Amino acid sequence: MQALRSGMTVYYASLAHLIADLKRAAQQGKLERRWRVYTRPDVLIIDEVGYMQLDRASAELLFRVICSRYEKGSIILTSNKYFSDWGELMNDTVIATAILDRLLHHAHIINIRGESYRLKDRLKGGVRVVPPADIPVLDSPAQGKAIIKNPAIRDRRLGQFSTGDSVKNSPALTYI
Repeated sequence: MQALRSGMTVYYASLAHLIADLKRAAQQGKLERRWRVYTRPDVLIIDEVGYMQLDRASAELLFRVICSRYEKGSIILTSNKYFSDWGELMNDTVIATAILDRLLHHAHIINIRGESYRLKDRLKGGVRVVPPADIPVLDSPAQGKAIIKNPAIRDRRLGQFSTGDSVKNSPALTYI
């Protein structure tokens, strides 16, 4: 919200919408024109990375978006996947590594783990959600990790924000 208040342009799309939109534009011969929707804003927010497995063409489109914005515009994305799982998500470890290399360079990562805030009312009613065995339950009301990529602050090296887990071994959730 602060980006909007300060006059920055912001565009939001789920990963599924972004990929479908770019594929549709490519089929209509309008990909280069549509490309500007994702490269022009000061901040691009890509939500729900990890909820759909990408085919090779989709992973390449995402890679192109990330590359075109690399060190030129901020990217905020949300994901529920461990970075180590992105090779499977992209169906290609080389593309996943290249995407993560660009995303994590100059990035601020915020790891938020615990129970989902969406389930708080269900939990009050006695329904208990059991996390996977490899994820410990914490008292925090949110889960995930945040990646905030902002080339404008890359020289200040603010470091990583996390709950103590390594970047490699934590799921990702990004937000403004």
